[in-house]
Amino acid sequence: MKATWLVCAAVALCGALVSCSSKATAVSMTAALDEADRYIEQGYPKDAIKILSSCEKKILNPMEAVGVYKRYMALDQKKAAERILKKSIKKNPDNLELNAVYAWFLDRSGKSDEALKRAASLRGTRYGSLYAEFILRNEAREEIERPQDYYLSPEMQAVCIDAYNGSADNAWLRNAALRSMKNGEYGDAAQMVPEQKKSSSDAYFWALVLYDNKKFGEAAEAALEAKEALQKNEDRFADGINDTRKVSSIEIASLLSDCYVNMGEDKEAERIRNELIAQITLGSENSSAAEVGSTESLLGTMYLNSALYALQKNDDRAAYNTLTFITQKWPDNVQALIAYGNFAYNSSRRTMDDPLTKSLRDAGVVSTDMKRFDDAPRVAVSDALLRMKESVARTHNDTLYVAALELEDKIDDSSDDRTRLGRMYRVLERNATGADLYPQAIAQYAVHTLLRLDRYDEAKEMFLKYLAARYKLGKERDFEEDLVLNAQRMAVWEVEYAAYFAAKERNTDLTKRLYEYAVYESGFSAAYGGSDISPAAATESAVNLAMIYSSTGNKEKALELYGRAQGRATDNYLKSRIMYRLACIYDAQKEDAAAVKALEYSLYLDPTNGDARLLLGKFKR
Repeated sequence: MKATWLVCAAVALCGALVSCSSKATAVSMTAALDEADRYIEQGYPKDAIKILSSCEKKILNPMEAVGVYKRYMALDQKKAAERILKKSIKKNPDNLELNAVYAWFLDRSGKSDEALKRAASLRGTRYGSLYAEFILRNEAREEIERPQDYYLSPEMQAVCIDAYNGSADNAWLRNAALRSMKNGEYGDAAQMVPEQKKSSSDAYFWALVLYDNKKFGEAAEAALEAKEALQKNEDRFADGINDTRKVSSIEIASLLSDCYVNMGEDKEAERIRNELIAQITLGSENSSAAEVGSTESLLGTMYLNSALYALQKNDDRAAYNTLTFITQKWPDNVQALIAYGNFAYNSSRRTMDDPLTKSLRDAGVVSTDMKRFDDAPRVAVSDALLRMKESVARTHNDTLYVAALELEDKIDDSSDDRTRLGRMYRVLERNATGADLYPQAIAQYAVHTLLRLDRYDEAKEMFLKYLAARYKLGKERDFEEDLVLNAQRMAVWEVEYAAYFAAKERNTDLTKRLYEYAVYESGFSAAYGGSDISPAAATESAVNLAMIYSSTGNKEKALELYGRAQGRATDNYLKSRIMYRLACIYDAQKEDAAAVKALEYSLYLDPTNGDARLLLGKFKR
């Protein structure tokens, strides 16, 4: 027992001695370095070098090596300084501090290539900004012609992030986010949003990132920050890359109103638009003539949105005033001219010539409804058509050209189907750009017209020939296979019509694949996980796809898609049909209460929905 105790005591004593020795060495190193500092300050370099030379043998860790290195550098002893770094890195090859210091040393010694190689290990670390500095400085110095997408590569994105971490300049972070945005990686870009925005344009940029990521509430907050910064003229940046482009109040207001629309707050969106319009009318400082001039198109869109909002609220007077202003101010605004034409057509169709009204008028009596009817603004369709045709003559815009054709078709009650068909073929002939090739808007008009005239076979033949010519389908592969492979090159309406014709031919697999592309993969939809309906797709396409899911046994996916389509539909007729189809699924699943609720809502939306009324009768027996 006694021997064992003595051994343990000896071991403990040795440990204590080692510990004391380490502390003594550290104290000794600190004291030596302090003494070297005093000699350097007093102008005795030889004495300082002598002390540092003795310290080299006592270095225990990288920090001590850096301490000795710094003193050698202060004495301009670069060879000795590099020797210390090399020896320490050999013992600690993965130490970030040593590698960062050595990379800096090599760069300042004119060995930029070696410095860049050494700094490569610092990427993504707390010293990554050093690597970023070397890369960016070399880019500026070498003047190498880079490929167009070089600066949006993953490597350069990492460089920008490192540069941001070292400088806190949001401009670097915006550059990094741009790469993610370009590749549709909206979630990654949204995660880069900094807590502090440095200016109105900085806040506006991040508002756009958040908007594209469908984070509309956060986007609105960032847009409000941009608005506040612009009003206070707080466009200050951290040192680094400065943004020379100043964002305008029109751009901010447009984005902010779009955020509110997507959040279902249409009234707030209209308030934002009206606020901006009032500022421009009054000539506020934040809406100068130059600013308005640089964002004419955007401003026209905001006016148009206000007009559409007024139409939605049945405020014909406000819609008339706004549409009239837009078409005069921006005579080539395509969407405004189309809306103006629709307003003209609808206002010309309003009648109040029932027998009771006639008898009241004959008696000199005017009711409130009659006065409202008499005071309602009207636009002559001839005026709308003239404006549209004059714009087409100036711009040669195919979409507007087709809109004018369709408006003429609607008001031409004297024409029979044969006349309309002849007119359509003359349009095709005049606008052909090759064998079976036409501008997209013209091709869409022709297919739509043929289907409207119940000429299915002609519509299908014309459309498939057009697709084959436009995208060179069916030459090396089967036409259907080629169609699917080229869907991403096609316009969404082309994919939707192709799906429609496939459905009519009972080709379920092809129909499903094409509708899935249009609904889930076109536009930016795929970036959101493939669950949202693409903004580019028609709501009817989502309804048709949901019906396919239902008929092939995927009831849950059908229910989800019907729900999304119902929330997206704008007219009660379509909403009613969607609710009826939802009820059919609930009925098949024996969920009677849910089916009845859906049917009652369907009939509330459209009391003429006979299918919904018939099915509801089954539950009421």
